[in-house]
Formats: sequence, structure tokens, C-alpha cells
Amino acid sequence: MNLFRVLVVAILFATPFAAADAQTTIVFENADFVLSDDRHPPDDAAPWQRVSLPHEWRRTHPGKKGTAWYRMKFARSEISNAGQAINLVHRRASWVDFHVNGSLVGSSRDIMPASAFFATPVYLSVPPALMRTGENVIHARVRADADPVHMQGFGRLMFGDGRTVRKAAIVELEKNFYAERAFFVMALTAGLIAFFLWIARRSDRMMLWFSATFLSWGIASLVKEALRWSDYPMLNALLGWYVVYGLVVPTVILCLRSAGLRWKRFELALWAYMLVEVSWPAWRYEASPLFTMLWPSANTVLILVGAVIMLKAAKRPLAWSCKIQVVALIAMAGLMFQHVMRYLGWIDVDSAVLRHYHVPLMLLALGIAIFERHVLSVWRIESSNVELERRVVEKAREIEAAHARIEEANLAHSLARERQRILGDMHDGVGASLIGLLRYVQSGKSDAQDLERRVRAALQEMRIAVDALEPAEGDLAAVLGKLRYRLEPLVAAAGVRFVWDVAELPRVEALEPPAVFSIQRIVLEAIANVLNHASAREIRVSVRDKAVVGVEIRLEDDGKGFDTSIAAAGLGLRSMRARAERLGAKLEIRSNPQRGTTVSLVIPYRLQRGAAETPDMAFPDAAAARSTLARAAG
Repeated sequence: MNLFRVLVVAILFATPFAAADAQTTIVFENADFVLSDDRHPPDDAAPWQRVSLPHEWRRTHPGKKGTAWYRMKFARSEISNAGQAINLVHRRASWVDFHVNGSLVGSSRDIMPASAFFATPVYLSVPPALMRTGENVIHARVRADADPVHMQGFGRLMFGDGRTVRKAAIVELEKNFYAERAFFVMALTAGLIAFFLWIARRSDRMMLWFSATFLSWGIASLVKEALRWSDYPMLNALLGWYVVYGLVVPTVILCLRSAGLRWKRFELALWAYMLVEVSWPAWRYEASPLFTMLWPSANTVLILVGAVIMLKAAKRPLAWSCKIQVVALIAMAGLMFQHVMRYLGWIDVDSAVLRHYHVPLMLLALGIAIFERHVLSVWRIESSNVELERRVVEKAREIEAAHARIEEANLAHSLARERQRILGDMHDGVGASLIGLLRYVQSGKSDAQDLERRVRAALQEMRIAVDALEPAEGDLAAVLGKLRYRLEPLVAAAGVRFVWDVAELPRVEALEPPAVFSIQRIVLEAIANVLNHASAREIRVSVRDKAVVGVEIRLEDDGKGFDTSIAAAGLGLRSMRARAERLGAKLEIRSNPQRGTTVSLVIPYRLQRGAAETPDMAFPDAAAARSTLARAAG
């Protein structure tokens, strides 16, 4: 309630001041007119004619060209000490001079060249000393012709208190020229933003066309403003024509493309139309009334056609950005058609020029469309990322489940193979030894001491097999140490000196029970061959780290040796080589008669997983090869 009272009081107080402002100014709606080349105002004897303002030469003096005078009289009861001013809202002549009470106060030629854009406002200050009590008279000397394009003549004149007239002049400037400058700044800014967005995303052609359209229009507007006060008639005309009509075709094409409508032939026809249109002043500068109305009318129709196409051919349901573009196109067509209505006299010729207001309309409409495309793209990317993350999580769970099933199956398979290997080993090793013991007992030739030795050999065979099942964790030295512990008593019982030389060894990857078992069997087979066939006095086992190559296990004896070419086909040597190959190791046997034998087994730092898992059942006579050590010890 208190706010309402404040508003009422403010309105009551403001009303007298507004009325006072209105009383301090005069807007001349009529004037006296006379054609005259005189440099000074004609006297009352001249053939003055009464005309209404705004006055258009093409209607009252068709085809005439020259200099004329307009006279406006008014009375003042008292003289104000405040400065007076004249404001001609729209200059519609090549130039205009103003005289107050017979004295020249200023001319449009002092502030702008004759080629400057028509409809430019003219504001002049009038010294208070020129005013007098009683009748005062303002004379305007005008240079004009019946040009059908610019509707030349003389518009309404505002005269009075300088502050009030200046406010009115500033309002007109803001509605027209300041707004136009703001629009080309907006266009340049939007074009630059779109250009940088296009650089970040080169695949978006819509962004490139938007940037090129508004940057070119903004630059043309900037150049036109810079040359506004320069005397370049043709260049100013071309720039002004492009600024007025240069956005029509690109805007229609951009709107259609944003709606998903890309018709190449139609677009090509539009570009050809635009080329003819914007170059029109260069070859048809002095236009007829028909062509004066052609371009604004054609552009109005073209814009409406674009709106109708969007309504009819765009994908349904019509996007909200397309609806905004249709509304903007219709409003743009109305602004374009305003010039036709002014020319035809349907609206006041002194009304504000609104054609340039189509720029913010289309910036808004196309900006919303591009913003929607950008937001939708970002939203689609984010949605795709969320969906992708969801699918990745699902796939990860599926993979983990499948991996768990595979691991479980591999574990079961490994257990089965390990079980098979152990059973085979027990069958071919301990089992064979037990069968041999059974047959030995059944033969009736056994004695207690010999039987004890054979049982101990079978137990030793079982212990060596059990040692292979213990986790090695890459420690080959520990594996060989256990093997030495098992073998040393047996070798000593055979009357052979056993020399063991193992240096510090690196870690061997994938040293799993099957690999340990294969290494044991290779070493056991080599020692068994020495004890069984070589008649050696000494067996030397040395283990060294061979840089880069791997770990070498070398077994040397001083026995009688053998011919490797003859013995190569033997079961024991074939078994040793097969085991080394599955390990990924390198086995080398060198021997000469009467010079002893050297067996070199080079084990890589990383063994092949699962390569040594083939059970001994692949070798039908493995039992005989493995029992040689026991027999030698016995």
C-alpha cells in the first residue's frame, strides 16, 4: 500500500514537469514551401505554398530537382535564457541549411558529406540571442530531387529548449543508429564465438556457416559505419545495401538447415539471387519505383516462404527452436515490409527505420537453434558416456564372471591333470618299484637285506615325487637343494664321489610343480645314466646364472662316456629332451668314449606355463628309466 502511494505521488509530481517540457518545444507539422536557388531566405513576396510535413518531392514535384526553401513561423511571448535547438529526425535531402530569424545557424554539410546515408538525423544548437519576442521564423534551405529510392524532401522539424530537443534526438539515435551499431557488435561477437566453437568441433558445418554469415555482415556494418562520413557514394551504397539485405538469404538457409532441410538446388538459387541483390547499386544505382519496391517486397516474400517451408517440411514434432525461428522469420518479414509501407504511404514516412531490428531477431533464433544443437550434442555425449559406462560395468561383470568360470574350469582342469600326473608318477615310479618288490619276494630268492634296500629306494622315489609338489615360488636353488638331499645318500651308497656346487641364483618365473617335476626327472635321469653305465668315480653338479640366457645346471662325470650318435635314440635321452623342450629349456649332451660326459640344462628366467604338465604316462617305459637310480643304489 505504501509503495502504491509513492507511485501515485511520483506520477502527480512528474506530470506538470512533463507538460512543461512539452510546452518548451514545437513540432512543425506544416511549412511554407518555395522552389528557389537564392542563398538567403526569400521574402514574403515569394510564391510560398503551404505543405504538410513530411514533404516528399516525388509526390508533389515529380521529376523535379533543385534547391527549395521551407519556412516555419512561431510566436514567443517571452525569451528564455536557455539554449534552443533544432532536430530534424530524418534527413531526406542531399543537404539542408537552417536559418533562424535570417541568420544561418548551421548546415548538415558541416557534419556529414552529401553521400552519407539518408535518414541521418540533423541536430543544431540555436543561440538564445537570435530569438526575439513575438514572431520568429525558421528557414530551411534544402537540396533534393524526386529520387524514388530515398523519398527525398523535408521531414517534421522539432524546435525548442535545447535539453528537451537533445533528449528527443538521442532517443531517435538510440532507436536507429546506436541500435544498429549495437547489432553489428552483437553479430561480430556471436560470429567469433561460433567460429571458436567450430574450431573446437570441425564437423559442425552449421556452426561454420553461422560464423561466416554474421562475421561477414558485422564486418560490412563496421566498415559502413567507419565510412559513414566519407564521400564514397558507390561504396557507401553497396555497403548499405548489403547491411540491409545481406542477411536475408543466409538466414533463410541457416533456418532451413537447422530444421534438417538441405535442398542444394534451392540454396543455389538463393545464393544467385543474393549476388544480384547485393550488387544492385553498382549497376542500377538510379532505380525506378518498380525496382525500389522490388527488393524489400521480394525479401519479404522470400522470408515468408522460408517460414512456410519450415512449418510444412520440417520433421514432426516441430522442435521448439524451429518454432522460435518461424516466429522470428515472420517478424523479420514484417520489418522488411515496413519500408514498402512507408514508401506507399501506408505508415508515416518519418516513422523509425526498423529494418535493422531483424538482426537481433535472427541472432536470437539461430543462436537458440545452435545452442540447442550444442546442448543436445553435449547431452547425447553425456548420455552415451553414461550408457557406455553402464555397459562397461555390465561387460566387466560378465567378464569377471566368465573369468571366474574359466579360472574355476582351469583350476579343475589343472587339478585333474595334476592328479593324473601324480597318479602316473606313482604308477610308473613308486608303483613300478612296488611291483618289482612284489615279484622279487614272489621269486623266493629275496633276502632281508636286499629287500630292505629296494624298499628304501621306493620310499626315496616317493619322497622325490612329493618334493615336486611343494611350492617353489621361483627359488630354483631350494628345489635343487631338496633334490641333493634325496640323491646324495644314494650316490654315496653307489661308491661315487658327489660334488655339489651351486652359486646364488636369480628368481625363475612360473616354477610350478610340473616344471619342478620335469627338472627333477632330467637331473635324475642324467645321474641314473652315470651310475648305471659310466663306471664313474665322481659326479660334479654345478649351477650358475648365465647372464641373459638363463640358469645352467651342468652335470659332469669322469666315466667312460659313450657315442652320442648311437645312444641318441635311447628312451632315456629322448625323455630328457622332450621334458626340456616342454620347459622351454635348452638341453645339450656332450660325451666321448673314455672322456666322460657333460649334460648342460639351461633353464630360462621365465618358464612356459603348463608346458611341462604332460604326465609321464606319455613315456611307457618311464618306470624303467626312473628305477635305474634305485637299482644302482641297490
